[in-house]
Amino acid sequence: MPPPEALDIPAFEAEAAKLLDAIVDLRDELKGLPGVLGGDLDRFRDRIDRLIRESEVENWRQVRIFVRDVDTIAADLSKAASEKRLAPKHVLILDLALRKARKRDFYGARKAWRKLDRLAERSTELRSLEVRYRELYRGVEVRIRAAKAEAERLNKVPKPPASAADAAALIAAVDEFNGASEAAYMDFLSRVRAEVALPTLLEASQGTGVGVPAPPSGSDPEPILGLLSDPAQTAFRERSFYGLLELPGYSDAKLTHLMGDARTIRRALDAAWPWLKAIRDEERRCLRIQWTEDPSVLRRRLSALVTFLGRLGASDDAIEKGRNLLESLESGRFEDLQRASRLYANFGQDAERKWRGELEGSVATLVKEASLLAASLKRFPEPDRLDVATRR
Repeated sequence: MPPPEALDIPAFEAEAAKLLDAIVDLRDELKGLPGVLGGDLDRFRDRIDRLIRESEVENWRQVRIFVRDVDTIAADLSKAASEKRLAPKHVLILDLALRKARKRDFYGARKAWRKLDRLAERSTELRSLEVRYRELYRGVEVRIRAAKAEAERLNKVPKPPASAADAAALIAAVDEFNGASEAAYMDFLSRVRAEVALPTLLEASQGTGVGVPAPPSGSDPEPILGLLSDPAQTAFRERSFYGLLELPGYSDAKLTHLMGDARTIRRALDAAWPWLKAIRDEERRCLRIQWTEDPSVLRRRLSALVTFLGRLGASDDAIEKGRNLLESLESGRFEDLQRASRLYANFGQDAERKWRGELEGSVATLVKEASLLAASLKRFPEPDRLDVATRR
C-alpha cells in the first residue's frame, strides 16, 4: 500500500482563507434578505419555473389542474409571507409571476420571474463557494485520517530477522534441492535394476517420510518381489523400473520368449500395478519439500531425504544441497529465513524498508503531517458552522 501523498498546508490555508472571505462577504450581502440564505426563495422560484415550463394544456381538465397548482403555490407563498420567511419585495415579484401565469400570460410570468435572477445567481454562487469549502475541509480531514491510519499500519510492520536477499536465497536453495532430488529419483527409476529398485522403493514408502507412495489398498507387491528374488528370472530382474512398466504391452508369446511363463509375469505385474503406477505418476509422489513447512517436520523429512538420495546413488552436489539445508535447520537459521520470507511476502517493500531502518522516519513524517494538518484545520470553522463564520 503506497503512502498517501502529502498535502500542501500553505496552499490549503490560502485557498480556505480566500473561500471563507468570499463566503463571509456574500453572507453579509444577503443576510438582510429573508429566505435567501435559507433557500426558501430558490425553492419558490424553482416551483414557479417548473410550473411555467409545464404550462402547455390541451383541455379543460388540464387547465383545472394547472390552476390548482398555481393556487397551491400562491397559498404557500402567502404563508411564507405571513411568517416573514421572505422579503416583501420578493413576495410581490413571485405573486406577480403567479398572477400572470394564472391568466395564461406566460411571457409576463417569466418576465416577472426573471427579476430575481441576479439575486438567485448570488445565492448560487454562495452555495458553490460553500460546497468548495466543504470539499476542501473534508479533504484535509480525509488526509489526516489516512496519514494516521498509514502511520499505525507501518508501526505494526515487524522487522524481518534477515535481509530480502537472504530470504530469497533460502527459497532458491529449496528449489535447487527439489530439482536435484527429483532428477536423482528419475535417474534411479530409469537406470537401476528392478531387483534393487523395487525393494528400495518399498522400504522408503513404509513411514520414512520420504514421499514415495506406499502400496495402495488392493495392490500386492509380494508376487513381483518374489520374481525379482528368483535366480531363474535373470532377464526380469535386470530390467529397470521403467522397463517393467513396458511389459504389460508385450504379447504372451514375446513375454514367454523373453522371460518364461507369461501368465506368472502378468499376475505379478497386475497385483503390483496400482503401486507401480503411483510410483511413476508425478502427482502421487511428493519428494519435494516446501520452505513454508514446519521446521520440525522439515528436519525429519530432510534427514530422511538425504539418506534416501544416498541410497539412490544421487550426485554429491544433490546430497550436499540437502546437508546444507539440514545444517541451516539445526542452527535455527532456516527458521529465521523462513519467517523473513513470510514477512517480505506479506508486507513487501514495507518489510524491506523496515529491515533497512527507513520505516521509522516515514512514520514520524506521517505523524508530524497529521499533527500540522489538524492544527491548521482548527483555524477554520467547520463547514456546518459557516453561518457563524467571520472574516479571518
